[in-house]
Amino acid sequence: MNRSARVLWVVEPDRREGDSDGASAPRPADGPVDGPADDPVDGPADGPADGPADGPAERLAAAGFDVEVGTRSDATDRVLDAVDCVVSLVDRDTDRAVEFVERTIAAGTPVVVVDVEGDAGRAHRVVAAGAAEYLPATATSGEIGVDADLVAAVDRAVDAGRQRRERDSAAAQLRTLFDDAPDPIVEYEFVGGEPVATAANEAFTDTFGYDRGTVVGQAMNDCIVPEGKEREAETLDERVAAGDRVAVEVRRETADGVRDFLFRNIAVETDERGPDGYAVYVDITDQKEREHRLQRQNERLEEFASVVSHDLRNPMGAVKHRIEMARQTGDNDHLADALGALDRMDDRLRELLQLARQGETVGQTEPVSLPAVAREAWNHVATDDATLDVATDAVVDADRGRLTQLLENLYINAVEHGGRDEGALPSVTVGVDGDGCLYVADDGCGIPVEKREEVFSSGYTTGRNGTGYGLAIVKQVARAHGWEVGVAGSHDGGARFEFRGVEFHER
Repeated sequence: MNRSARVLWVVEPDRREGDSDGASAPRPADGPVDGPADDPVDGPADGPADGPADGPAERLAAAGFDVEVGTRSDATDRVLDAVDCVVSLVDRDTDRAVEFVERTIAAGTPVVVVDVEGDAGRAHRVVAAGAAEYLPATATSGEIGVDADLVAAVDRAVDAGRQRRERDSAAAQLRTLFDDAPDPIVEYEFVGGEPVATAANEAFTDTFGYDRGTVVGQAMNDCIVPEGKEREAETLDERVAAGDRVAVEVRRETADGVRDFLFRNIAVETDERGPDGYAVYVDITDQKEREHRLQRQNERLEEFASVVSHDLRNPMGAVKHRIEMARQTGDNDHLADALGALDRMDDRLRELLQLARQGETVGQTEPVSLPAVAREAWNHVATDDATLDVATDAVVDADRGRLTQLLENLYINAVEHGGRDEGALPSVTVGVDGDGCLYVADDGCGIPVEKREEVFSSGYTTGRNGTGYGLAIVKQVARAHGWEVGVAGSHDGGARFEFRGVEFHER
């Protein structure tokens, strides 16, 4: 029992002495005990002023409740906050009774209505307004009689009120956790089998870049699922709706583009007005990028190990053979061949180390004169009698050192593989076309269509002395700048390497 609960017995002061027409109004059998004018809940009922001591208010006090007596106007928000239940005596004025019940319920306090000479219509209206209990009463000789068990009704109302306050407190704590959580969270309910956002916390708006008004009330899949991921999202929704606990990696659309998230669902069991669950999105974009970088580093390490364990064995074997032949025959030409093999080994190791050390990163980018860096790179490589034509004066945003490295490898590729005839040296052109495509083209023999993707693979070469890493470095440098690289045929029938996504500066 909740017999330590505080109960406010509410009567109307203008009905204690009688109506305006002189009719006497009913009152509790003990006579309503007038509490202090300033605060009707300062102490328990003082006992009957006159009449028998077994009226409703006295029965509540005898049952152990801390009973106060006051009027509706005394029942301020401060007073209502201090009591566990209100017992409201009403007669005839249904509108005022309903208004008082609504105000009391809004303050979070349960109400038991005791209705003198009540009727079904008034009962329906006060219960619909939120009254916890409705008890009809009778008035005889100015005294009120309640046939129902008033003590049990107040017990039930007090219990319901405390449970409601506990639920409200738990809901407030949950809302605080929801709002302050560091990870993006969306509260949702299923409508037609599809999750619809009912709330979003601040971390969600910060991470996804959408304000709450854009998300709340909308189907989540329409807001954050990127194109091409619709079916995957539908399958995920089906699992969540079926009650599965889900923790999967997903890609979701934000205002700044697609990002990677770890998605977790938290299902809740609430009444019909509550959410169906919460969707938690942990941003793992940076983690995934680190994983990708580590994967690429491991791939480059594997390439290095492959060269050391396989590609270098042949030239090392050749060196040993030539040295042994020189020792046996005294012919120093064998030593020259051995030195040549050592030079090829050095070339392979140098280019492979470039792949392994530099990776897909660039330093500080800056406006770089394309004609200047194109000629500088040309002077760095052995081009013999090949010719260079710089058909542009463009300024590009790039890491000057790595752009130089890219052009050097393209020049070497053109000179070593681009000759149309045996011994012929190509002409190389560096330019920018009308579509903003930076290109390096030659007039050599070109690259077959079926080989154009393969040429960028590490270790791929068609030359006897080639290392197979020059064009892999070209692709790596391009991707480090955020450029797309491809190969096509040039106007002269040779190879044309194209770079798109290059940022240009006005001169």
